[in-house]
Amino acid sequence: MFRQTIGSLTALLLCSGFIFAQSVLTHLTGAVTAVKPDVVTIKMQDGKSEMVMLEKTTKYMKGEKLVKSTDLKIGAPVTINAKMDLKTKKYVAEDVMLGAKDDKTKAAPAKK
Repeated sequence: MFRQTIGSLTALLLCSGFIFAQSVLTHLTGAVTAVKPDVVTIKMQDGKSEMVMLEKTTKYMKGEKLVKSTDLKIGAPVTINAKMDLKTKKYVAEDVMLGAKDDKTKAAPAKK
């Protein structure tokens, strides 16, 4: 009985750890370089390009307001919360925040 209980608890712990690992979001910040109906490509702050899959369930926000996927334009600064799809090894967007700027993406002031 004791071994069965320990075995069950161990299996439960392993499964919950796997599920938790699946639900961790990655925050991707950069500028949009390409937009297609099912994928957006952004140039990250470190200079790398990252493709992020878009789904019907992806939410698009500008500030506190919901917007449409068609509001996503090339050159726009974005922050995308995405999960890694382990099968395809690609990011899948949970939500896209348009106009989101980080301190590193702000333009430098013009010199006089």
